[in-house]
Amino acid sequence: MINLNQIVEILKKDNFVVIKKFFDRKTLAEIKQEIKLLKKMEMNRRDKHYIKINNKNVLSSMHNIHLYSPYYKNLILTSKLRDIVKLRFGSTSKRIFNSSLFAKPKDIGLSTKIHQDNAFFNLNNAEALTCWVALDKTDRENGGLFYYKGSSILGLFNHIPEGNLGASMTINKTERFKKQIKKYRKIFINVDPGDCVIHDALVVHGSKSNISKNNRRAINFSIASKDKVNSKNLKIYKNKLKKFLDKNK
Repeated sequence: MINLNQIVEILKKDNFVVIKKFFDRKTLAEIKQEIKLLKKMEMNRRDKHYIKINNKNVLSSMHNIHLYSPYYKNLILTSKLRDIVKLRFGSTSKRIFNSSLFAKPKDIGLSTKIHQDNAFFNLNNAEALTCWVALDKTDRENGGLFYYKGSSILGLFNHIPEGNLGASMTINKTERFKKQIKKYRKIFINVDPGDCVIHDALVVHGSKSNISKNNRRAINFSIASKDKVNSKNLKIYKNKLKKFLDKNK
């Protein structure tokens, strides 16, 4: 793995960085075993989502999995992401903002519309990093991530409640947004199992649907500095989320 100072410098410039072999084979095997257990576990309805195909429910995503799995919580809190957050922002907290599995199954995996993570986190200064780890070989064909390189400088755009369960907010594509985002190069990410992409909370990103014959499983988790949640913005987000969930009952 490249050294932490290099990672931080790339994050400052590009707002995302690819790290090869972030988790080794042994850890990957443990994660996959834990996912098998989580799939069988009873969860809050909002934390486990399915795609219905031919009268059969196929797992699409699971969320807040650190609340159900001590193993996964420990994995996050002892990961290198904490060190990177501290180096990038000067502090780190033990609060986990996000921990998900995106199963994105072959043929039917859902896209994730373009968004910025701070639309969900609602931090005053957007001081958080997300680590997205591939469990399968991932590329443009099976719904890999894409980023608008360096787009964090644009600040947080208005988000609207639209998308799929577990990815419920997307940027409101106004003429202003369309004009500004054209200035930034769209980069598609190709990674192998165990590789990760770390990105900041303001970079514009998303993923295409998976209509290939290969699964595209990935986990992610997010850690923040001691930056505080903006209660006003959190309330606005919760109202948007309620509208989204009511519409998708």
